[in-house]
Amino acid sequence: MIKALKCDLSKTIVSFGFVIAVLVTFLLCFTETAYVDSYNNQRFSVYEVLLKFDMSFIAEDSSFNSLKIYKSALSGYSAMFLPVLASFPFVFSQCAERNSGNIRFSIFRTHKIKFYLSKYISAFFSGGLGIALGVFIFGIISFCVFPGIESYPHMNFEYYAPEGVFLEVCKKLFSSFIYGCVSTMPAFFLSSFCHNKYLILCVPFLLRFMLDTATKKIVINTPDYEFYKLVFPFESYAPSQIPYLKADSLLFSTIAVTLISSFLILVGYILIMEHRIDKGG
Repeated sequence: MIKALKCDLSKTIVSFGFVIAVLVTFLLCFTETAYVDSYNNQRFSVYEVLLKFDMSFIAEDSSFNSLKIYKSALSGYSAMFLPVLASFPFVFSQCAERNSGNIRFSIFRTHKIKFYLSKYISAFFSGGLGIALGVFIFGIISFCVFPGIESYPHMNFEYYAPEGVFLEVCKKLFSSFIYGCVSTMPAFFLSSFCHNKYLILCVPFLLRFMLDTATKKIVINTPDYEFYKLVFPFESYAPSQIPYLKADSLLFSTIAVTLISSFLILVGYILIMEHRIDKGG
């Protein structure tokens, strides 16, 4: 199991798909909203702020503090692409192995359950690590370019970093890692019966869009908070909020839904692979 896992991790992490996941995630972070003009409600992305705003203005407005900019990563529409980006490392290596015919040899050489678990863990970990690394690099740029919280004496430090800047940075990285891990699961399931890597990458994106649209309409039409607590764990971004939720029923239900859905994905993958005549080849 350990030997097979090391081999699969090396294939996914040291791959062109992993580099793409990290790089595109990093670039997408710059498209998130960094500033909103209170006069006309115009929104400016991080990229636009760097190009259009003077550093003197940035130094005066606490909206541009580096921690806030850093925490904006994957907070908007860029997260829609996570099912695609997080799946790049696994899908590219999986399809290459399948097309070469080596997957049958790998299954028969390794115990089948060990093989399935190794693929599952490597897909899970590589997706989360790729997204987290992209956010981490964006964080380095944010803290180097934008002023720190200490540069704005009048701002409420406890509001932006109630537990300290370092812990907030760690929370964001952990949140990104979980987000990436969970986002790769639909593509992992599809890879059990689909050979086309473009379908494997695109279908989860469409499913994410449909889920976001459905849950948004449900929440808008039912403003009751208790009902919202029931819907929240099923929202696509809910796993990313686990590090920020208080230790109450909402946190436990979110963790439960995330773990159960991930387990069901694994079971579904194993059942389909076991019933395939070609064993995934």
